[in-house]
Amino acid sequence: MTEEEKVARNVAKVREFIDCWEALDFDHAMRCLSDDIVYINQPLEPVVGQKDVRQIVDGIMKLSKRVHWELRNCFGRGNVVVSERLDLWDFDGKGWGLALPCIGMFDLNEEGLICGWRDYFDNQMWFANGGPTLHLD
Repeated sequence: MTEEEKVARNVAKVREFIDCWEALDFDHAMRCLSDDIVYINQPLEPVVGQKDVRQIVDGIMKLSKRVHWELRNCFGRGNVVVSERLDLWDFDGKGWGLALPCIGMFDLNEEGLICGWRDYFDNQMWFANGGPTLHLD
């Protein structure tokens, strides 16, 4: 696979993952992630592995009536993809209660699965506008 083909594959996988959020398609979203996924919502502690990431993603999706990640920019280099987004969240069915600017950094493994996912956003804005607090049990 050429470098250009690898980047195209990786960008397509990240776009697929983003589309899963709008569809609230939990199972498909999780299939985009490697078993050893490391998920970090800055500045929170890393969540490591499918089991714990599944718990977080499932919890957020179950608490969301609608989600739309408006992709402003998406580009890659090697096995890293950057997404600039405006994440829109409807937690109560009354419309977009939260419009959250976000930068997502994704690392992909040689199989083309997301093995690192880091989102950078204003945590205060998330909580002040209804973003759920989720904990691992």
